Formats: sequence, C-alpha cells, structure tokens
Amino acid sequence: MAQNLSLVLMLALAGVFGWGVPLLRLFDTFQPLTTALAIIVAAVFVRLNRGMPTLEWKSVDIQERKRLTSAIVDVAQEYAWIVAIDGVLLATLVILTTVGKPSVTAWPDWAQRLCSAALGGGIGLSIARMMYVVWRDLDIVKLQKRLIDISGVREALVVEQKAASEKVANIRSAAIRRGGVTEPKPWGE
Repeated sequence: MAQNLSLVLMLALAGVFGWGVPLLRLFDTFQPLTTALAIIVAAVFVRLNRGMPTLEWKSVDIQERKRLTSAIVDVAQEYAWIVAIDGVLLATLVILTTVGKPSVTAWPDWAQRLCSAALGGGIGLSIARMMYVVWRDLDIVKLQKRLIDISGVREALVVEQKAASEKVANIRSAAIRRGGVTEPKPWGE
C-alpha cells in the first residue's frame, strides 16, 4: 500500500513538473532544494545513529522482542533508501548546476521536460518515503510503549505475588489454630 502511494505521488509530481515547471525556472530553486535535501539526509543520519532502544530485554516477551527488533531494522533500511534517493537528487542538482543555464537552453524541449519531470518525481519519491518512514517510526514507538507497559505490569504482578506469598507465610508461621465454636445463647439467660 505504502509503495503504491509512493509511486502515485512520485508519478503525479513528475507529471506536474514535466508539464508545468520548465527546467530553466528550476535553476532558481536549486540552492534551496539542495539545502532541504541536505537537511533531510542529516536528519536521517541522526535517526540512524539512534539504533536499538535501551530496554530490559529479558523482561520482554520473545515474540514481541523479535517483532520490535525486526521493525527497527526494516525502518533503518528504509532510511538507507531515503539517503540513496536524496543522494541521487543532490548529485543531479550539482551536475545541472555545473552544466549551467546557458547549456541547458540548447537542449531540446523534450529533454528539458524529461529532466524537470525526473527532478519532480525524485522530490515526490523523497517526500513519500519520508512520510512513510515517519509513520513507521510512530508505529515502532507505539510498539515500544506497549512492550514497556506490559513489562511494567508483569513486574508489578511479580512484586504483588511475592508480597502475597510473604503474607501467607507470615500467617502460617504465626501458628494460629482454629478455636472451638460455641453455640449462641439467647439474651437474658
């Protein structure tokens, strides 16, 4: 589903850029685009540096732990794809800047439109993948919350069971015996 949405957004922006955004006009946006892409890549590197969360892993259910760690690895791979996509976009922007406006004006119209569409599609793909990864990160945070809550409940249950066992042991050690039961007598006798 997310791949289809990424593809739709990428193709839609590619179509809009190829049809309505001339490549020569894009030259004016290369500097802010380069800055925005560099910020995205820097944010991805910061996120990749976080790694696995610090939990008391022994208290977490094995299946849930495997689900969490595999989700974290999957989202890290998604981040790697974002770095690759943005790297290609940055390289394309640098190459086009190096080529310069005067050389690009000599290109045929279809080549300029195709290049503009490719840039728009790359930007759309980058945005779509970032939205997907943010959604996946939120999903992982919810999973971590559930695991932490379950672990906390489990630990509280162990503490309560231990306290109850100690109270029962204390009662037994008191050697309380059952007393005799006398029949009730009516009042006034």
